[in-house]
Amino acid sequence: MPTQSRFDEVLAAARRAGTTFDKIPGDPVPVRSPSGIGPLEASEIVARYDRHGFAVLELASGPATPQALEALAARLGLGDPFLPPLYRKGGTTTPVAQISAASNAGGRDENHPSFGRRVGQRLHCDGTLQAIGYVKASVLLCEQPAAEGGETILFNASAAYAQLAAVDRAAAAALTAPGVLVRQANVNGCTDINANPAFSVQDGRLVCGYSVTETDRWAVPEGVSEADVHRGVGFLLNASLPGSRHFAQFMLGAGQAIVFDNTRISHGRTAYRDSGNHRRRLYRSLHLRHPRVRPEGL
Repeated sequence: MPTQSRFDEVLAAARRAGTTFDKIPGDPVPVRSPSGIGPLEASEIVARYDRHGFAVLELASGPATPQALEALAARLGLGDPFLPPLYRKGGTTTPVAQISAASNAGGRDENHPSFGRRVGQRLHCDGTLQAIGYVKASVLLCEQPAAEGGETILFNASAAYAQLAAVDRAAAAALTAPGVLVRQANVNGCTDINANPAFSVQDGRLVCGYSVTETDRWAVPEGVSEADVHRGVGFLLNASLPGSRHFAQFMLGAGQAIVFDNTRISHGRTAYRDSGNHRRRLYRSLHLRHPRVRPEGL
């Protein structure tokens, strides 16, 4: 179990958690080009990110490419993309991943469970083998949506946990125990395991690692009540379902991008179908900083 003082820190951070899916703007933030994000557009993107845990933007011109994604991230102060060591094991050297079953067919990522397949993806946080909260932000840029499906799913895990902490402290405490969430790699021949708390606190902020994919599982660490873990897991499961105020789902169109807080929001996608020229292709980068408004000229 976490120490009482540590859990008190988590409770305090949960009470301060202001992430909400209430009144999410219906339109993306329009930007001229990936490198042409001005201070007003950046301020709006950062404001939406801070309030909702994510922001959607739309490019007015220019192709949606890996280079465009990197330029966009640079203008938002996200720093260089982070390439997890797990991907280096497979020979990957570029930090921007291509998510496309059609484009990855016959290539290195053909059998990747997300990048190379059209199946749905359950909720998770990026950085399977990294410590909770290590990957701060993720960016997805859509070049072409699918003919059908492929919608982005978001779960406001931080707000749901804050709600749990207010009504069931024992269950909330159980989910902060080291080792309660066990994640296992399943790409590049790697099956390494990473055991973390599902929720923690960093720099006074609540951080989440809520992940429920096929290679994630809940454990009951020594000194933790199994009933407490089950109640906490059940509460979050119900909070993540469609119809919950902590659930959001939408389609990214061509030229649209989303930047989301990987320490507050869990994400997934629906299954999709390609047809003709409508073959889903997105680009993804991970970052170790949150977005910020950069001074003009930098």
